[in-house]
Amino acid sequence: MARPLTVSIAKDGKPVTDLEPYLDTYAHLTPFREGGGAFAHLHPTTKVSGDHGGPDLSFHAELPTSGNWRLFLQFQTGGKLHTAALTPRVG
Repeated sequence: MARPLTVSIAKDGKPVTDLEPYLDTYAHLTPFREGGGAFAHLHPTTKVSGDHGGPDLSFHAELPTSGNWRLFLQFQTGGKLHTAALTPRVG
């Protein structure tokens, strides 16, 4: 299932605009389907342009099946790697 997905990164309710490139992109998104059997690794369609990206990152998510997915988003600010988790329903 191909779906556009936009993630907005905030801290204490304020937009994060100092995303640093991490492994050639502003973020990595790894979704896992509830119950196992499917996962993906996604990069934002937002191109790296300098050292400060964010807060919005767009992804072209092609998830193979509907259901609940656990998404882990990794991004870097201030030289520190962060991981955030989200659980959307797809389908």
